[in-house]
Amino acid sequence: MTSKNKLKYLFILGVLIAAGFALADSLGFFNPKPYTAVNHGSHNHYVPENRDAGVGINKFPMEEPAPGEMITPTGQIIPKDEWNQEQKQNIDDNIRTIEIIGTDQMKFTVKEEGERISTGRSTEAFNGKSYLLLNQITAEPGEQLRIRLRTLSQHKPEMMAHNWVLLDQDVNAQAFVNAANRKNDYIPPGRENAIIANTGLAADGKTVEITFSVPEEPGQYDYVCSFMAHFAAGMRGKLIVQS
Repeated sequence: MTSKNKLKYLFILGVLIAAGFALADSLGFFNPKPYTAVNHGSHNHYVPENRDAGVGINKFPMEEPAPGEMITPTGQIIPKDEWNQEQKQNIDDNIRTIEIIGTDQMKFTVKEEGERISTGRSTEAFNGKSYLLLNQITAEPGEQLRIRLRTLSQHKPEMMAHNWVLLDQDVNAQAFVNAANRKNDYIPPGRENAIIANTGLAADGKTVEITFSVPEEPGQYDYVCSFMAHFAAGMRGKLIVQS
């Protein structure tokens, strides 16, 4: 074999190797994707490795995230920078966080018992997972507290969404929710002074949160979901403020 032919074959071999590396890279061999395509009937859902076990496969997206985006454990596609900033904030601020799940049974629930929260019986959500009813939260006067509310639902947003509204002492909770409706986003206008803190509304798969200072005045404070009929169904509890 002449030197010219050797160079020719070496060149072809180099091209083939480069093409192989390019193909392997495009398939994710060198940078594995942090999610898996899971077949679900006639289509795929893209499920992240850190999937929340309480969220069904059908709640995850049917399209892959674009560059710079990611799939959250509960199935939303968001910018990676936004997720990283949120995680950094949760680590850095050292604020006590209560993770609450709103269900189709119109109840505030938590995954497990925790420090300074009072829970009741378990209830099963549509995903087959059981959660504990959240009855009461205990906090110290002036304590910084974060409420993070996530909704699990099979229904459309206009039929099922949740919020978390902390009312001041001596506020009539029943009268407050009676004045709440879809037109005012379930926060009655002119009643702002009755509210200590509140989240926005969260439909299925969505998460809302609020960070606030616990009142300095010891006592009991009602928290409610003001979405239609949820208060009557028992979606309420007590914040107990004590030293």
